[in-house]
Amino acid sequence: MHAPGRLLKQGIKELPCIGDGRQSRTSGSPSILNASPEAANGGNPALVRDLDTVRVDIGRRRVDILVSEEELKARREELEAKGGYGMPESQTPWQDILQREVSSLSEGMVLKRAIMFQGIAQKYFAPRDNH
Repeated sequence: MHAPGRLLKQGIKELPCIGDGRQSRTSGSPSILNASPEAANGGNPALVRDLDTVRVDIGRRRVDILVSEEELKARREELEAKGGYGMPESQTPWQDILQREVSSLSEGMVLKRAIMFQGIAQKYFAPRDNH
């Protein structure tokens, strides 16, 4: 991500990135990624607005929006009234499966239905074909 022209004129060449996704060598800027819960899962990244101040505490592994709880509540209510965070339409079956079936990062990013099969080897004595 490049800084806007007005910042480049001031000598600012890098912008930090905070996101709820992943990136692979797409930014030379300082980055905090995998913020969770994600915006699409009702997380606070969906509530950040232009000119908000955020506090980054690396030691505590926290990023906080420095607005009042009342303001966050009002923003959340406004977002929910609009139908929530807008997910882009799936363009492949794999995107559709991911959006419908995979839990958020804060819940392990596993297939939601896979949880019912955890510990199955301990449930049944007979060996099973797991190929």
